[in-house]
Amino acid sequence: MKKHVLLLSFFSLLFFSFGFSAEITPNSAPVIGAQVIIERGQSAQEIDALFATLKNNNMDICRIRMFESYMHDGKGNWDFSTFDVAFRAAVKYNITIIATLFPMVDFTNIGGFKFPDSDAHLASIAEYIKQVVSHFKQYKSLYGWVLMNEIGSAKAPFTKPLTAQKFADWQKSDTIAAFNKAGNPIMQFQEERFLVDFNTWYLGWLKSEVRKYDTRSHLHVNTHAIYDTYAEYDFIKWRTILDSFGGSAHASWHFGNFTRDNFHYAMAANSEILRSGAGNKPWIMTEMQGGNNLWSGGIPMCPTKQEIEQWLWTVIGSGGKGMIFWSLNGRSAGIEAAEWSLLNLLNQPTDRLEMVGKVAAIVKRRADLFTTATEYESGVSILYTRQSLWAERRAETSGTNYAGRLPGGSIRSAIGYFETLSQLGIQTNLKNIEEFDFSAANNKGKVIILPHQICLSSSYVQKLQHFVNTGGVLFVDGLTGFFDENMRNQTTAKFAYTKLFGGLLKDAPFIDNQFTILMDNQKLPAHLWEGVIQPTTAQSLAKNAHGELVATANAFGNGKVIWIPSLVGVAAREANNYRPLAQCIEREIISQLPTTTIRFKKFAEGVLMKTLRTDSGYVVILINKNKKAQQVELHIPDKKPYTVLNASDNSTGKLSAKFLLKSEETKVIEFR
Repeated sequence: MKKHVLLLSFFSLLFFSFGFSAEITPNSAPVIGAQVIIERGQSAQEIDALFATLKNNNMDICRIRMFESYMHDGKGNWDFSTFDVAFRAAVKYNITIIATLFPMVDFTNIGGFKFPDSDAHLASIAEYIKQVVSHFKQYKSLYGWVLMNEIGSAKAPFTKPLTAQKFADWQKSDTIAAFNKAGNPIMQFQEERFLVDFNTWYLGWLKSEVRKYDTRSHLHVNTHAIYDTYAEYDFIKWRTILDSFGGSAHASWHFGNFTRDNFHYAMAANSEILRSGAGNKPWIMTEMQGGNNLWSGGIPMCPTKQEIEQWLWTVIGSGGKGMIFWSLNGRSAGIEAAEWSLLNLLNQPTDRLEMVGKVAAIVKRRADLFTTATEYESGVSILYTRQSLWAERRAETSGTNYAGRLPGGSIRSAIGYFETLSQLGIQTNLKNIEEFDFSAANNKGKVIILPHQICLSSSYVQKLQHFVNTGGVLFVDGLTGFFDENMRNQTTAKFAYTKLFGGLLKDAPFIDNQFTILMDNQKLPAHLWEGVIQPTTAQSLAKNAHGELVATANAFGNGKVIWIPSLVGVAAREANNYRPLAQCIEREIISQLPTTTIRFKKFAEGVLMKTLRTDSGYVVILINKNKKAQQVELHIPDKKPYTVLNASDNSTGKLSAKFLLKSEETKVIEFR
């Protein structure tokens, strides 16, 4: 009898207890973990050692890719035994698993497909979900499902039968005709709009299939290559599908728009896009590069332990509730074999893994602090439109590769402002314009930046007018509003934004890759086109050599609009000189923010500050990627006693706002 009781107790431990060592909720402390690669041929001892390594390095969560190719022989026979070993090991070491659905693909397909090929393929995926979800939902260690790996494809596979049929059905209900109400031809963007809806449909279909067999587990998905794929994500609709949002942010694959010195800004901007998309849902960085990439990836590199620390604290400081490295161990064969891992080639810990363990230990020790910490809001938002990227991709650009003229110029402009504001210590939101809340009755102390968003629907005229009229500052850069949402030029005498902007765009002649605008006796670098304004109510901020206005300020209600119809955000990046734009921002934007806004007292080149608001004060994260040491002074209200949480001696101080940062150093400071 006693033996049966013991067996029942063990069985209950494995299957029927649903307490998790790590969760992803709005009120949980950030969780840190890694992808554990489980493959056929691994021994139970090898798998056990991987989970022991997680535990020994303070990691409580892992991700496992559920390869159908390792479970199913294609003839109806399923063998889950290798993965059973992993799920049992997770129970043994109290590790939470978030499992990625990964239906059958060729061995050389490392990312998985993004859409089913046919109805038969869809049925095969449904059967895979039935088998895998039904089997593994029993385990205490299973927390949730990643519905698919790295959603996002840039273009729908129209040659596939299922996509072609879905597109044909979608077209029947599409309400946007080839001509507008005035009879003018427009760009319908049917393929682009369909892709947005197709992604949402497939994500919802995957959820419905999982929920047939598992009604309780957490549901998640990770975006990827966000600076190339952001225009195909309808995050607002995804909030009804997902329990948490996620992303892949591999420096090697996804940060091609950045130099290595600016990878902390790349991680921060990626984080802000996800945070905005998630809304009230929690978000994590589902994949971050853990190790060396020899043959794969776009930029060959091996992260340093300092970069690992920087990325972890950047995500935490951006309000992220978790980070999972790709990966703990490397694949054994094929593409990406022995790459990307936190372990070395002998499966021994690296200094990168040790750094992960150190950061995780701090978060665990101060769970009380990070559980309810939220990102501090400065009121500054950079807004982008998905149609701007669509229009850039539809344009027939060729010849000289000017950064502002190539597809992605609009997001590069947004990044230029994000990097500049970061070096001023300003917390900056990065949002799809659809995600911005225009309903506030009072917008005094808030700023919206529209950075070269070449497609801007006239449907936002009243919303933006309300924002400015109620005290907000609108900063407009580049050829924002050149097209409407259907790529129809709207810079005519009937320009919908004339009243708000205080003028018309008279012309935008090409000048050069770099030229300058003289504002307030300071030279402001600009890129490509010099926009000339014909004013109605706006006042001059800058004139060109011909006496034409090239920058204006327009008072509107209780707020104002700054309009510089030249690419000054892109120019800052192209010249790698952010100081002039920072001076302009200090003069036109920061002066409009509340005097209590947390920021740097002066421009700090190469430094990123992320700030969390806590119940007792603030947590300030400082990262210096400058080649030189930097002393930064914070403008922070009510100077408070502080503790450097990641200092080896847990150093404390009183009433200081000056901090010396060595090159590549990260400081995490609690102000109480």
